[in-house]
Parts: sequence; C-alpha cells; structure tokens
Amino acid sequence: AYPYDANRQLSIVGSWQLAAEVGAIGVGPSVGDITSWSNDQDVPNVRRCLFDDTYFFGPDGSFSNLMGSATWVETWQGVDVEGCTQPVSPHDGVQLASYILDDSAGTLSISGLGAHIGLAKVVNGAEITSPDEAVSDIVYTVSEMTDTTMTLHIEAGTGDLWRFKLVRSPD
Repeated sequence: AYPYDANRQLSIVGSWQLAAEVGAIGVGPSVGDITSWSNDQDVPNVRRCLFDDTYFFGPDGSFSNLMGSATWVETWQGVDVEGCTQPVSPHDGVQLASYILDDSAGTLSISGLGAHIGLAKVVNGAEITSPDEAVSDIVYTVSEMTDTTMTLHIEAGTGDLWRFKLVRSPD
C-alpha cells in the first residue's frame, strides 16, 4: 500500500494514460508477478490506440474514458479480428461515470456502465466475454501512487491478478 495522504484525491485529478513501457499491462498470480503475460516493447506500438486512451479524473469526482475514434477491441466485443477500431458500447466512454479514491482502503472505485481502466474485459472476479456482461462498478487496488505514476491491480478470477501502470499525461 502507499502512504496515506489527505490531498491524494486532488493529486489524481487530471489525465492519465497507460505507461508506454514493458510490463505496463500484465497478469500473474500475485502483486508484482506478471509472469503469465505482460506487454513487451512492441505492444505500445501495435496497440497504440489503447496506449493513447486517456483516463480523466475530474475535480468533482467525474471519470471519463477518452478513446477518440479508435481503441483496442477484441473478438469478445464482436469483431472478427482484434485490433484498433471504433470503441464498442458500453465500453466506449459515452456513459456518465465517477470515481472515488479511498486512501484508507488503498482502492480506486470506478462507477458507470462500461467505465474501466486498462482492458475493458477485466472486472472484479472475472474476464467478461460479451459487452452484455459489462459491469457498472469496478474496484482497483492501488499498489503504488506518486504525482506522476499510478499502478493498479485487479483480481479477475481464477487467481489472475491484472496490473495496469498509468502515467500522468499533459492535460
């Protein structure tokens, strides 16, 4: 966990993106262990449409997925081949969403149908297999946070613990 900071809620405000580095996205059996799969140096280029998505945390508690005209879409979302294409509802950032950063619990909660950080399929206790399975609430564990980086973990069932490392982006 990270040290308690009463001003942390304010420090998260702004725009964040996945870190364009090896291991920014990964999965494994425990925090810090991404041996099951993690992105290599080519993934930020191949999936550039995912790594340029912005997660905006407003000072009023609002949250937005800003994906532009393309994000990384997988076959479970109804496309024949995974790749960069138009976001698929409800994981398209259109719905209103909010967030709560709970320093004492070390969690970041995102509320809003389809709102997410990292990969849309990763939710608490599962990896969804259809857009119809979208959830309205996701709770991430904050394992590290500074003014410019944030590392989140989420348990997605069967012992799979996903990691998403974010960096602050220019607003």
